[in-house]
Amino acid sequence: MKKRNIYQNQSQELLHLFEAAGSSAKVMCVPMDYAKKDHLAMLCNGHGTILRKPFSVKNSPDGIEYLVDQVTRSCRRRGIKKKHVFFGGEDANSFAENFVSTLRCQGWLVAGVNAHDAKKQRANLQASTDRIDLMGIATMLLSCRANCCPAQSGTYRNLRTLVRHRRKLVAMLTEVKNRVHGIVDRLFPGFLNESKCGIVPFTQSSLYLMENRFSPKQVRRRKREKLIEILKRFGTSKAEETAFKLQQYASQVLHAPVEYVDTLQLSLAQHVKHIRCLQESVAQLENEIAVSLAQTQGAFLTSFRGIGIVLAAGVTAEIGDPNEQKPLNNLVSYSGIIPRVKQTGGIDGKTYTGKVAKRCNRILKDHVVQSAHHMGLHGPEDLMTDHKRRDASGQHADFGIGRRYLRTGMSLMRTSQIYLPPWLRKADATMEERAGYYLMIWPKLREKWVKYGALEIAFAKDRPLGLWRQMVQELYDIKLKL
Repeated sequence: MKKRNIYQNQSQELLHLFEAAGSSAKVMCVPMDYAKKDHLAMLCNGHGTILRKPFSVKNSPDGIEYLVDQVTRSCRRRGIKKKHVFFGGEDANSFAENFVSTLRCQGWLVAGVNAHDAKKQRANLQASTDRIDLMGIATMLLSCRANCCPAQSGTYRNLRTLVRHRRKLVAMLTEVKNRVHGIVDRLFPGFLNESKCGIVPFTQSSLYLMENRFSPKQVRRRKREKLIEILKRFGTSKAEETAFKLQQYASQVLHAPVEYVDTLQLSLAQHVKHIRCLQESVAQLENEIAVSLAQTQGAFLTSFRGIGIVLAAGVTAEIGDPNEQKPLNNLVSYSGIIPRVKQTGGIDGKTYTGKVAKRCNRILKDHVVQSAHHMGLHGPEDLMTDHKRRDASGQHADFGIGRRYLRTGMSLMRTSQIYLPPWLRKADATMEERAGYYLMIWPKLREKWVKYGALEIAFAKDRPLGLWRQMVQELYDIKLKL
């Protein structure tokens, strides 16, 4: 029978530390309230007895040396082993990141507590000072309600940084494109509408035209042969038809007043340069994201049809190491895709189902919901059918498929397997059927990594997908060509 514990939100690392020490008196907790200049720290044992009252620690190398020295002296005096000492504070801001990372590099266990939960542990809910906040943090740490192993270090930390940076750049790119729409509506109304002018908005041909003497009059004056040459150079399909359609449309639109055209053209040209710069930065980040994702178990998420590198990396970066994550129920709640439920009045009491909670990891929620939506459109057959069924019955289909996606994805990452349809998971599925599926899915899986230039890295022999490929080739006697 599966063991259960009523304290499901407790940190397993801290519980093991208390267990290994044998006695709470032989454990030292060092709660810290981080600040830009001076942190506030305190020493106490596992019973909550204060060993040293709150003292100030500089946010510098000297401060770390001083803090470690005080901890070492106190441990020696009370017979506490170094491996039974742990530090902790609220999730560190950028100004405290290096301080926390340095402690971890020196071999100390550093836990993070949720600021919202720590606030509820304060002795005085009406006031907030550094000392009162520190006591709330200490209470959270001693009750083992802290997090020691999300995507806080190593490859998962780098992946999270890259994914979040790309997310911000994409938001900036969208903002600049919206500004361009406003200028184009005055200079050349309808140019960014593909059905009217025949050019896909913000492609290379579209950007080139907007960057160089852009207005309906100047587009109409261009020689047809030269315009066709430009469109072909930047990869526009059916360049002859597009050039004819564009010049014909240019003769039908309203013109901006002549006195404003030069100013609008200058502003538009600068926005186009900004768009090119952002597109180049996003492309470079996507390549780095693919390289980092290839080193993690999250690479197996790309075996879902409809899930690409970016969505798989987004989910992986926010989850962290799947082998050190909390139970799936906690993860679904953390993702914000489970409704709140209220039930009282005994077994016959009515259950009320409300909206999803606002308190969640909104970045993870965004990636999970996007992934579920993609799988509803282009995913595996069983997930597409389930998405349509949920949608037809009035359920939130994206949330429902998102929960299935997390459950299946965590299993794939922990077992180092790619996604298999339900009929191939059964015991009576033959080796030939599975081998045929691997050969069918391989070109699509390979294409996803080729797109971002990370094929050889992803399927190297020391990478998760590379080990899977090698195992499948030997077990099923097939060849999955790179």
